[in-house]
Amino acid sequence: MAKVSRRTFVAGGALAALGGSMALVGCAPGKSGSKGSSAAGRVAGSGTAVGRGGQLEVEAVLEDGKLLHVNNLKSRESEGVGTAAMDQIAQLAVEHQTLNIDAVSGATLTSMAYLSALSQALDQAGEKSSSWKKRDKASPQLPADLPSRFDVVVVGAGGAGYAAALTAARAGKSVALLEKLGITGGDTILSGGAISVPGNYFQRRDGIDDSAEKLAEDMLVGGDNLGDPDLVRVIAEGAYDAMEWLTFEADAAWQPYQQFFGGHSVPRSLIPYGQEGSELIVKLDARGAELPNLTVLRNMKAEELLMEGASVTGVRATHAIDGSEHRFTAKAVVLTTGGFGSNVEMRVKYNPEMDESILSTDSVGATGDGIVMAEKIGANLIDMQYIQTYPTCDTETGALLYTGNMRLNMNAICINKEGKRFVEELERRDVISNAVKKQTDGIGYMLFNQKQVDATGVFRANESEVDNLTARKKLVKADTLAEACEPFGIDAAALQKTVEAWNRYCAEGKDPEFNYRSKLNPIEGGPYYVLAYKPSVHYTMGGLHINVDAQVLDTAGSPIPGLYAAGEQAGHKMGNNRLGSCSIADIFVFGRIAGANAAKHAE
Repeated sequence: MAKVSRRTFVAGGALAALGGSMALVGCAPGKSGSKGSSAAGRVAGSGTAVGRGGQLEVEAVLEDGKLLHVNNLKSRESEGVGTAAMDQIAQLAVEHQTLNIDAVSGATLTSMAYLSALSQALDQAGEKSSSWKKRDKASPQLPADLPSRFDVVVVGAGGAGYAAALTAARAGKSVALLEKLGITGGDTILSGGAISVPGNYFQRRDGIDDSAEKLAEDMLVGGDNLGDPDLVRVIAEGAYDAMEWLTFEADAAWQPYQQFFGGHSVPRSLIPYGQEGSELIVKLDARGAELPNLTVLRNMKAEELLMEGASVTGVRATHAIDGSEHRFTAKAVVLTTGGFGSNVEMRVKYNPEMDESILSTDSVGATGDGIVMAEKIGANLIDMQYIQTYPTCDTETGALLYTGNMRLNMNAICINKEGKRFVEELERRDVISNAVKKQTDGIGYMLFNQKQVDATGVFRANESEVDNLTARKKLVKADTLAEACEPFGIDAAALQKTVEAWNRYCAEGKDPEFNYRSKLNPIEGGPYYVLAYKPSVHYTMGGLHINVDAQVLDTAGSPIPGLYAAGEQAGHKMGNNRLGSCSIADIFVFGRIAGANAAKHAE
């Protein structure tokens, strides 16, 4: 059955199942039709294209040359990113009767595919899409009555931004949440959404001994004790409350187990259903839409912090669509624009090794905007040289591979082209990344079998990624080890010995080579899978120096009045290496702290 976007313009159940160009007679009118009108004379056409998530199919429904509906018949585009772009384009096309529509920033690939499919659908319905593309341009418009004054302005609509904005709005303040892209979510919406929670429900059920103190210790040790212990303690002690806040504010449901992320001493990372940060962002966005005192402004790029004396009093911004300039005055500003992983020039400035040869997993919006703005008014930057790579990413695109979660589910071994293990699979991200770089071609491979795939559910949760990797032969399935090795040139004979040794370690319950720190699961029998991967820039540990109240500090160590920061924007929490799933804890702990304190400052 076709997967339909949550905000698709549906023309009725029977109509949504139709494809091709045809006259529709006697069908009930859709939502945009007037009640009781006849459907005689309506026509529909369908079109397909390949988006980020694979093939998508749309249907255009017209009457007398007027586009009535766009129905999404098939789509595996990511929720909140691709689906948001599709919904926006469909709405503009219907409201303005045009295909002269720009791609939605932050979802360009999906946008272009969707416009292509819609063009085909119009052509099939008897229209000329070429002429529709020459009609007047349609773009998202700002509200006619847009206020220029708010109690709190939050810059950057990722997880930390939503946490801050919702918290301040819940405190009764008028809040503007600015996002420079056409979609919200930042890196959070691209993440797996995993959050480190010591003492969580499932740890207690499984008898796992954990505490905030243990998480703080793991984070500090994992960052080579270069993080600020006070900031780390705030995250560790606030993680449980952050999880509960997401449970109620974002209607988050957690899968009934915890993953064992590299560098942690115990399994403690909870995964939202859907295994995506998009689940969290889409629901937080919907929650924000319920609040009349919260205004979310997309395509609004913050350019400069406004000052009165030593205090921050607002933001100057530019609307990316029409180029108009806006000055939003406020009693407090919260910066949550994320890191700078997608800004190669900035990466190289602070760490010359992180040049253009290393791809990035990050959002195109992660360019360090807030860091630059705050530095100009005297904010102190800290730990800027510490840039993390994620070890298991697409060798061609740099995208983080969620298929690689087979490793985190303790059901894969990491091997090289020589067919040998070269690192402990649950090591820190930086340790694994550095180990991969030393292997032949700078590429690592993951080995697991069908039994393990079925047991973990990783493939079911990441179906479109699996299909994409398989089509490009970056993921290979074969009945024998030799057949699985052949496309990559892996030494099959050596790998056979490696697997035999691994299975022996599993039977004995101990890994003498790399001291595997969790349950050892054997790889016994095919079919086998081999996944190719290499590291990509994933997280920047440096940023604005903050205190435990999320206040931004100047170069003398004093708080800058009216300025707060949270999330990846704020540095000195992770040391020189971030442990997996600690970022989600961080953004929803410090995001809420920043929002609450900004609201208090606004009084």
